Order: sequence, then C-alpha cells, then structure tokens
Amino acid sequence: MFRTTQYPISVLVCFVMLIITTAVSEANEGILIQNVTLIDGTGRAPTENTYVLIEDKRFAAISDTEIVPPVGTRIIDGTGKFLIPGLIDSHIHLPGGRTGPGNRQMIMDPETGVRILHGFLYAGVTAVYDSGNHAAYIHKMRADERAGLILSPRIYATISLIAPPNGHGCCAGGTVVTNYEDGVDKLKALFKLEPDLLKFTRERRGMGPVGRNMPLIDANTMNRLMIYAHENGIRTTVHVSEQALAKEAIEAGADAFAHTIYLDEADSDFANLVAASNIVVCSTIIRQEADLTFLNDPLFAALLTPEEIASTMTNERFSGGPFTQWLKSLRPAILNNIRQLYEAGVVISAGTDRTIGAMIHQEMQLINEAGLPPLEALKTATLNAATYIGVEDKIGSIEVGKLADMILLSQNPSISIANTKSIESVFKGGREIERSKLDVPINRG
Repeated sequence: MFRTTQYPISVLVCFVMLIITTAVSEANEGILIQNVTLIDGTGRAPTENTYVLIEDKRFAAISDTEIVPPVGTRIIDGTGKFLIPGLIDSHIHLPGGRTGPGNRQMIMDPETGVRILHGFLYAGVTAVYDSGNHAAYIHKMRADERAGLILSPRIYATISLIAPPNGHGCCAGGTVVTNYEDGVDKLKALFKLEPDLLKFTRERRGMGPVGRNMPLIDANTMNRLMIYAHENGIRTTVHVSEQALAKEAIEAGADAFAHTIYLDEADSDFANLVAASNIVVCSTIIRQEADLTFLNDPLFAALLTPEEIASTMTNERFSGGPFTQWLKSLRPAILNNIRQLYEAGVVISAGTDRTIGAMIHQEMQLINEAGLPPLEALKTATLNAATYIGVEDKIGSIEVGKLADMILLSQNPSISIANTKSIESVFKGGREIERSKLDVPINRG
C-alpha cells in the first residue's frame, strides 16, 4: 500500500514557489538591451540601434542614443536582434475547469491549466483573455497568477459569460439570465468576482455543418444589462457570427465582438458601422481553419506530443468529412471580412479560441493573408489585443511606463510575420522566462 503524507500548507506553498522560480531568471536591479531593432507594437516602423532600459518591471527609458545604466543592471546585446512586445491572445478558454460532452461538467484541475499556460509562455504569449469558463476555476487561476503563485501569462477573464436559457454557452459555465431583473441580480453576484471584460452571447445557428435554432437574449434586456455593466465600469463583448445579430449587438451597446462574423460576408456598410461604433473585433480565424499542416512547424511540435497531433487530426473538424468541408466553405468569407473591417478602420484584435500557445502565430499569419501588412498583423496581437481587453494603458506596446512584457527575436517580423516564431527570449514584467524549464513536451525528454 502507498502511504500518504500530509504536509503543512506552508511547505506546499514553498514547494510551488520553488517550481516557479526554477523557470524564471533571478531578479536583477534592471535590464538594458543595447543596439536592438525595436518594433514597439504600435504599428510604427522599426527603429534600429535602440537602447531599452527596464527597471521595476517596467520600461523605464527608450533611446536611440546610449543609455548609461545603474550599477548592477544586466546588459543584453541586441545587435542583429528584434525586440517586440509580448504577444496577447484575446480569446481562449483555459482547460482545467470544464470537461465532458459540451464542457458541461465543472471541475477544478489547475495542474492541467498550468501546463497549458506554460505552453503560452513558451510561444511568447505573455497575456491571455479567457472568454468563458467555470467561474470558480478561472477566478482562482487569475488570482494565483496575480499573486505570483503560478508561472503564467497575465490572465484576464470574463469569469462567466451571459447567455439565455438553452442558448449558446448557457450550460458550459455560463450565467443564464431570463429577464432584466434576473440579469441584474446575477450580474451583481458576478461583479464581485471582477470580470475584466463581460461577454454576452448572441448566436442563433451554432458551430457545425448542421444549424440549430438557438434562443437569444431579448434585445432590450441585453441593452439594459449592458448599460448596467457600463454603469459599473465594465466593458462588454459579444459572441456573434452573422451580420444581422452583430448589428443587434451594436444597437444594444456592445464595446467589442468576440469573433469576426463568418456565416456571411461583410459589406462596406456593415464595416463602416462597426468602425463608427468603435467596436473592437477579435479575429478568431483559426477557429474556422480546416488545414492543420502548420502543426508540423517546430514551435507547434515543441508544445504537442505526436499522440496529441494524431488525435487532433482524427477530430471531425479535420478528418475530411462534412464538418471539414463546412469549415473550408467559411474561409473566404472570414478573410474577406477581416480585410473589409481593417480597411474601414476597425481595430482588429488577434484571438484564437484555441488552447495551444503557438496558435497566436498562425492567427497572425492568417490576418496577414487577409490583407494586413506584417506590422499591422503584429499590432493585432499586441496593442490591439490589449485594447480589446481594456488594458492598453498597461501592456501591449513597448513604451515608457508600461509593464516590460517582451520577446527578443532572431529574425525580422516586419519582413515576414512568420518571423515572430524565431523566439530567443521571453520576458514578463522584466524577468526572463527560462523556456527550457517550462512544463512543455519538448522539455520532458
């Protein structure tokens, strides 16, 4: 028989902290990166021979002339390298909180969540937004990240999305509302958990080759609940998939869309309406992608076992059947819609709706394929993604005063967006993540 030993909480906490510190570089007084080509995430052109000083977790100085650092500062030679902001995936659903058919069984499995989060860090993702989950689970994971108890990208979360009875997302951790009064009561409870961005669903058809006729929240009720959220200082995003329902979300007062519409092609009038309404649109093109040949890329291979790749390929989405053909039929529309929205001046935010950290790189490539130049595609996963979440004053670009989340690359992403995968170093809050010590398949031997 095995004997179980009970350890004091203090010992367990120390053990967890030891695991964290082994994958994070020792704290320094600061860091100075010299002679680097800076690509700051704002869309501005790269600047060569730049000096970037990091102190107290933030960018302290950026100069095209030499900076004399304080004593004890770590010096990094950036000659021939490219510095970009840490990447942000603005649409994920972190595994570990739900399981079973339709994710309807709520669980607490933080170990799985931490492993997935390590994969994001390995791929240079230093912040994520969870777009709907088991409320208790994601609230704990976010709290643990902010307390430094887990090694993770910064976690932002909707905590629990808002849906009607039997509607999209209702039973996978969603907060079900029947009318305005019921909604206010439930939002009061939810707001105690401090959602970073509140998500509503407005989906009639559902995902898959066979459509459904799902119920919707009454438009007037959604409008009043959004007003209530705004009165409480909380912005809103809405799951949409078609123009008609997206327009209803705009009329209700939405601040953002959790997806680019994909069931029909956007026309210029719709794109101009989205732009005039200052809606930030999360891309999630990869959600409709049926071609998975990119999984052979070394960065993906580092994060997935051969068994996981083989299992993915047998999923009905990718095995060549009706689901695969349906996904392929959507591809032209969503790429066109991204281009239309961008040309109208809409802020596009990169999000994957997937749980593999490297997916954000493929999402940027798809955004580039839709017509955005490399620097603009990079901006979707940096400053624009921070804008979508509502934290653009804190992260998303390399500017003085912002948190020092950054990636050092060996190749120039302004020439090819695929070069964002040429990762040499990842930093979160000015501390280097030791990628070789993260719990990802490539490091498990």
